[in-house]
Amino acid sequence: MNIKRIISLAAAASLSMAMLASCGSNDESSTSEKKDNSSTAEAVVERIDGKGATIKVLTNRTDRLSQGGDGSMEERTKAFEEAFNCKVEYTGFTNYADDVSKMMTTKDYGDVLAIPDSVELKDLGNFFEPLGTYDELKETYRWVDKKMYDKTVYGIATGGTATGILYNTKVWADAGITELPKTPEEFLEDLQKIKDKGEAIPYYTQFADASWTIGQWSNLILSASGDPNYNTGLLQNKNDLFAEDGGYYKVFKLMYDVFSNKDVIEEDPTTTQWEASKEWMADGKIGTMVMGSWAISQFEEKAAGHEEDIGYMPAPFTVDGKQYAQTSADYCLGVNKNSENIELAKKYVEWFALESGYAFDEGMIPPAANSELPNNLGNFKDCVLFEEELAPDELQGKFNEVDKGSEVGTFDGDAANFKIKLAEAAFAGKGEEGFKAIIEDCNKRWAETRDSVIK
Repeated sequence: MNIKRIISLAAAASLSMAMLASCGSNDESSTSEKKDNSSTAEAVVERIDGKGATIKVLTNRTDRLSQGGDGSMEERTKAFEEAFNCKVEYTGFTNYADDVSKMMTTKDYGDVLAIPDSVELKDLGNFFEPLGTYDELKETYRWVDKKMYDKTVYGIATGGTATGILYNTKVWADAGITELPKTPEEFLEDLQKIKDKGEAIPYYTQFADASWTIGQWSNLILSASGDPNYNTGLLQNKNDLFAEDGGYYKVFKLMYDVFSNKDVIEEDPTTTQWEASKEWMADGKIGTMVMGSWAISQFEEKAAGHEEDIGYMPAPFTVDGKQYAQTSADYCLGVNKNSENIELAKKYVEWFALESGYAFDEGMIPPAANSELPNNLGNFKDCVLFEEELAPDELQGKFNEVDKGSEVGTFDGDAANFKIKLAEAAFAGKGEEGFKAIIEDCNKRWAETRDSVIK
């Protein structure tokens, strides 16, 4: 691990924001500073003449489109259209991963699109245009290895997150909680305090949208392990995926314990509502949710006038007395290799990452390598922040290959996935035996596939 990288991230986190109140949420000044920063971005992308061409962009951000959302995506894109003499048409999908994956069975899947995680790394070149090599892009962008195969990069992140937990600071304070939890036991105790002291739902599962929401728990794994090489180490050391001292076990045992306690979750998890939950949390009817830091700005919008009620905390795990937090990429934009406007589409990807201001306005970590962290990570000042380390050449793409081949799906959320099964077992009150049966099955399938891939 590059220790200088860790130190610089930690320093940036503490220096780039006014520290938050004891429960750690944003104040109004930080929100205005965030907006101001995006509007003064310097032009860094070389201009070309698009000659009036139209490029089609597929996005998951339906809430930011003019049809059904606030229209901010089209509004910010006017700068690109003017600078590059072109038009941009957006198409939004509420069930993005599934719908776009189906579109990719044809050649007609837009010019620019957020790359679905269903595409295996080794297959990226079959669908997407190369954007450059790892060595060419690593000094310009963060997370260039996320959508990369054989050192060729096919996607650039729209922004990034620090892994953690979204919470209502007032709900937690009203329950008498004065220090944020650092262990799973403390987290569970705090949820019970919220239940005992008020009417808010302590933890909202978002299970009705589990195809993507339950995958948010997977984002905590490296933070729980404290190891930027954790996934690579699983392959090198041939450890069980769910080794009891490892990140996967810690995270999903906590999820299972939360979901097993009917006192601290909503009455009927099958009827959860994503959009409505933003207002409910803003109004203090929900206390806590596992979400990436990308979600902060969306919940702050619903808490207009009292944005300080929306806070973000590190995952409640410690390693040798320290808390860790992984920073990682959100969706990555790629260029359809069948596009008739490949060069213009590439410029859009560059512009979106480096000039649009999207990430900072959304409270995400901007993809530009030299950019500051957003103003909403005040509770992370004592955490060790890190990015996942790139696997050695001989293991490039192998974790993804084992993950897909075993059908474990560490980030997937389909009905057969272990996360869904764990949630259903927890809701059904199947206890420790139910948990063990599911993870033992995952361990078996993972090991068999790993041993066939890693000789």
